[in-house]
Amino acid sequence: MALPVSIDIDRHAQHPAVVLRRGEDTVELATPIIVAVLGHDPVRTGYATVDDDDGSVRGQARIELADGTVVSVTDLVSVAGDSAVRIDRRVSVVELGSAPGLQVRLEGVARAPGTAESEWQYYLPCTLYNRNDGDEDGVEDYHGSYAQDLRDDKNGALAALARSPKTATAFSIARTTAPTFDTAITAEDIQARSFVQSTDIGSLGLAPGADGSVTLRASFPFAEERSFSLDMAGTGWEAFAPLSADLTMDLSYEVRVESGTPDLTEAIWALHQHQRRQLGTRRPSPDVTLDESVEHRQLLTQLNYRRWSKEENAKEPAGYLVHFSPRTGAVQGSLIEFGFSGDQTLVAWAQLAYGYRRGVRLYRDRARSVIDFFVRHCQLDNGFSQGIYDPIHDRFTYWFTGILMPFQYAEDEEDVRRFVGRQMAEALTPIARELREVEGNYMRTMCESFYPILLAYELDAANGAINDHWLAAGSRFGEFLLRSQADDGSWFRAYEPTGEGLTSPAAWFGSSYAEQKSGTIFPIPVLTTLYRLTGDERYRLAAERAADFIIATYVEPTVYMGGLNDTTHVKSVKTDAVGVMFVMRSLLMAHEATSRRSYLDAAVASAKILSSWVYLWDVPMPAGSLLAEAGFRSTGWAGCDVIASGSYLDNEFLEFTADLVRIADLADEPALFDIAELVEYGMQYALSTPENDHGYVAPGIQCEGILTSYWVSAPDTTAFSGAVNKVKGDDNDTCNALTNAQAAYGIYGLVDTYGTSDFAQLRSRIFERKAASA
Repeated sequence: MALPVSIDIDRHAQHPAVVLRRGEDTVELATPIIVAVLGHDPVRTGYATVDDDDGSVRGQARIELADGTVVSVTDLVSVAGDSAVRIDRRVSVVELGSAPGLQVRLEGVARAPGTAESEWQYYLPCTLYNRNDGDEDGVEDYHGSYAQDLRDDKNGALAALARSPKTATAFSIARTTAPTFDTAITAEDIQARSFVQSTDIGSLGLAPGADGSVTLRASFPFAEERSFSLDMAGTGWEAFAPLSADLTMDLSYEVRVESGTPDLTEAIWALHQHQRRQLGTRRPSPDVTLDESVEHRQLLTQLNYRRWSKEENAKEPAGYLVHFSPRTGAVQGSLIEFGFSGDQTLVAWAQLAYGYRRGVRLYRDRARSVIDFFVRHCQLDNGFSQGIYDPIHDRFTYWFTGILMPFQYAEDEEDVRRFVGRQMAEALTPIARELREVEGNYMRTMCESFYPILLAYELDAANGAINDHWLAAGSRFGEFLLRSQADDGSWFRAYEPTGEGLTSPAAWFGSSYAEQKSGTIFPIPVLTTLYRLTGDERYRLAAERAADFIIATYVEPTVYMGGLNDTTHVKSVKTDAVGVMFVMRSLLMAHEATSRRSYLDAAVASAKILSSWVYLWDVPMPAGSLLAEAGFRSTGWAGCDVIASGSYLDNEFLEFTADLVRIADLADEPALFDIAELVEYGMQYALSTPENDHGYVAPGIQCEGILTSYWVSAPDTTAFSGAVNKVKGDDNDTCNALTNAQAAYGIYGLVDTYGTSDFAQLRSRIFERKAASA
């Protein structure tokens, strides 16, 4: 067993240093104080004096700055458990100079013997997982550097971690209390990059050294050395507290040195759970019950159903026009999109289930008409399915979905810039131009089309309505999957109609083998459901091969990727939360189809990484912002992907809460159940209700994402309503009925499996039952 952490004083250096020691692993506070005033270079120094203080160590320094400001910094360093040291810092102004703002930073240098920089593994919530090197070129994919800092409002756990696999030691730095207030940042501030702001938002970060060390660092107010959330050039930005004669700062951090961590997943999970306790995270209490939320959502979906008459289109296409304005209700176009953000068949399944639960035949008939149209007109004989249908012109479109849609509306490059802003236009126009010539569909999109169809077939059959053509279509797709699966169990991210995998452009379909084969995380639910319905062993065996590939390629190395079909810039195949969600679901379903414990263990590992994307505290919103006015709370929400970092939280997790509960049940992991509870209740805070309409036109509306921080490629004004020109406290002004179908899937899954969606009852039925039978 490792010795507990201790605090030593090294008096042999130029300045006395404080050393946190656990065995041979250390964190050295040699020059832990960096102070800056706006307009001048920062001053770095060690402690002038270090004294023992009743079991703690007190380090003090007096710093004179170029503008005439003099500050006093006192750090009280105390042991806070076998693995942890607490640093309580007080900063006071002794003499006031001429500068308008002050910033203070803390740095400690972590060392694990024999560990080279290339070996370190990292974790910044929603931002940095392992080494962010999905393309396997040895360079961090998004910033090009591991010197990264994260604003607190983008940091769901208020922590940063570096792990040495050589010594199995995880070093971390965290805030011990959550920020309580923030003010709005102006466009002028964003352009200036350094500015004065009254805020409680700091930052935490990591910076590797050439000698194999890693510096743990914190700033107050925040400082980000690089940031994609502001500028695709990665330009940093920082805030300074308003400087006054009576300014004091009281800050508290915890540095942990965890020995013997079995792997990066467990190190991340242990830190996230520790911070959940440290921050006192509690279950959110929205003003709507889960059952009420489903009712609002399902009724809203009915407003977006459309069926074209024979006179309009001989095929009589039907669908839910899912993209609409939350503030006007106006539908954005007439395309019927299958899978991904317009997942028509999941919406239809949810409406079919709703029709049975409410005894309304109209809802069931409408749902069947959507599925009937898809299986009769949207699938080729080889099983390949189309992704987007244009009912006005009776044609399928092959351009790839998501952020590239504005590129299809645009007539020229000037028009593109008007839609999405200059920087995004410059980044994506070349890729969009190439993709216009590509015919095909994503594996995610195809699987998301057929999985709900099979569920709908099963639901109708259980109620005496047999739709053999639905099962036949699902089986044709199953044969497509069997034919296209590689010998190692994998599938490409996207396919041509002929069944050939797509690999170009690499920025869109993947540069490395792991990126190109990220399509493997999607087919298992289809395969295991076909196995359940048909008994065909080939589907089970294909699912096993896929699960083995997923574990070896993504779970064991802690390298998750490829859930999203789109991107803002840089690359499409990226680290994202929904990729982890699909891995988790696929492994759960592989376990349930085979009873293999290794699949459940891997599902637990992916569930723990997924949990690390979840916010454990409520980000303070600027007064007067939409989210502040609506009483929004961020606890329980998950970040979207590492490019936007934690600045953009989206709704995908609503679909996977029942999966997470099921894993918690099967593996007897109550803490995973706790995370599912945070998510299920917390994510209702963005839902419009009769009592709190958020300024939307009806109850049941939830925009697909919200901004807890700043995500603009540049401070442009654009015609596109997404997050490009939004700021902290905004929604992204983009709605689709998929969100409501995802919510129904998650909640109905709980009810169908356990008989209730109430988490107090679920906890009792799952864990108290286990305890009673133990």
